[in-house]
Amino acid sequence: MRAAVFRGVNKPLDLTEVSDPKPKGDEILVKVASTGICHSDLHLIDGELVGPLPNGFIIGHEISGWVEELGSDVKNPYGLKKGDPVLVSWIVPCGVCRNCASGKENYCKNVASKLVGILGINGGHAEYVSVPEIAVIPLAKNLDPYISSPIACAYGTAYNALKSAKSTSGNSLVIIGVGGVGSAALQLANAMGLYPIIAVDINENKLEKAKELGATYVINQLNEDTRSKIIEVLGGGADIVYETKPNPDLRLSLEVVKAGGSIVVTGLGGFTHLAQIPITYVVSNGINIIGSLGYRPRIDLPEIVSLASSGKIDIRKLISHVYYPEHINEAYENLRKGLHIRAVVKWN
Repeated sequence: MRAAVFRGVNKPLDLTEVSDPKPKGDEILVKVASTGICHSDLHLIDGELVGPLPNGFIIGHEISGWVEELGSDVKNPYGLKKGDPVLVSWIVPCGVCRNCASGKENYCKNVASKLVGILGINGGHAEYVSVPEIAVIPLAKNLDPYISSPIACAYGTAYNALKSAKSTSGNSLVIIGVGGVGSAALQLANAMGLYPIIAVDINENKLEKAKELGATYVINQLNEDTRSKIIEVLGGGADIVYETKPNPDLRLSLEVVKAGGSIVVTGLGGFTHLAQIPITYVVSNGINIIGSLGYRPRIDLPEIVSLASSGKIDIRKLISHVYYPEHINEAYENLRKGLHIRAVVKWN
């Protein structure tokens, strides 16, 4: 099969022929429809997230496709069969540890060594991927697998973040950074009844898209006094501030969250990236700072599939670019340039 494999830090991915994966007993082989182009991949390519990846590793953690083959020991609780559309979670929980049993499977103690397309398990920048069955979630048959891969990262990450911040209808929300995850959060926040929603970015094209996706107000940090504008619109500040930037610093978040409000962060800056936090200010104002890792695959992904299937969110609106494998390195260069909302690569 064709796959785009890692050949070293800061080197282009190598589109080449590799051996077809074979599903182990508890694995499902998935024929890949599309994979998303995510900023976390750039951290991997640059060697910033988990250290240098092994030569030949296949990245790509935002995956949708079709069931190709079931391993001999697959329990198959969803009754999947060949050709059924599915999502692949990059988070692979064990399903039985204390965190999994308490509904926190994104913090499963075994997750760190098994992250599809990130660490330990080859990802979806290939024609086929074989993963543990617990990572495979059914996709509604009225959803197109070619455009559904963002559910498996952008939407999942945003959804769990908003839920972690205990978002409820009528909460005011500021989203800092409206790339793929931030733009998905806009749609989800609207579906959840949050209002008003302010989108903040430095890219005018992304802010124009944010209006289409449901932002009540948009602010370009390069052109406006962002703090003053947010306080003007929201009065005492935001109930929730969601910082999605790849290298979060929390500066603006702390300036615009109201007393007793929450800041939720999903951006990954690598282990050397630090943010300075004024502790006295945080304590005296009762501010909640919440880190949110990914999503709970067996809880959050089916809920998002339901939202998309019922038309409450429209995944097509998120996708700004579609690439084919031959142009995968161009896709990542364009991501660095800030040209995407969310891009996908079609594989089969």
